Amino acid sequence: MMGKFALTFALFFIVAACKSETTDTVAATSETAMAPTEMAKEGHGKVTLRCGSQTLVVDGKSGGGTTSGDLIVAVQDKLVPAKVFTISFNGKDYPQDGKVYKIKKSDFMGEGKKPADEVYVGFSEITQKSQVDWSSDDQSGTIQFDVTGDKIQCRFSNIRLQPSAMYNKGESNAVGTVSGEMTFYKNQNN
Repeated sequence: MMGKFALTFALFFIVAACKSETTDTVAATSETAMAPTEMAKEGHGKVTLRCGSQTLVVDGKSGGGTTSGDLIVAVQDKLVPAKVFTISFNGKDYPQDGKVYKIKKSDFMGEGKKPADEVYVGFSEITQKSQVDWSSDDQSGTIQFDVTGDKIQCRFSNIRLQPSAMYNKGESNAVGTVSGEMTFYKNQNN
């Protein structure tokens, strides 16, 4: 009987010791994952899309981040957060001062390295009742950025975007043009 008690006590002690180590490891991991990072200053942008007699405007904060190894910068509307304008780069690097980027058709499924001087542009609005999307094609044009330190600016006009055949219906199912400007800042952790 004493042997069973000793064995039970030993197993309880081992399990408790392992649980303590696991908790310490998880706590250390959580502290590492939640370590403070330096965030970039919030920017601002205003982009207007014209399609037929419709005019959609995204006016709000802007910023950039790396997703799947590629930099994406966006303007998010202050009133309708699911209304956004995006510029997607090939690679994680921020745009270079004065460099002209060719606007191309989105190719997220393509394999291999894509040219660093090409970007993809999109405009989307999602509401409870509908979704509309426009995206660039190979004839959309070019875009250029001005970089001063961590501050990046761009102005553009009449960039042609193609409608989504899946989401755009009626008058929205036509070519749109976007014009606008945005200012965003480099995130030093990117």
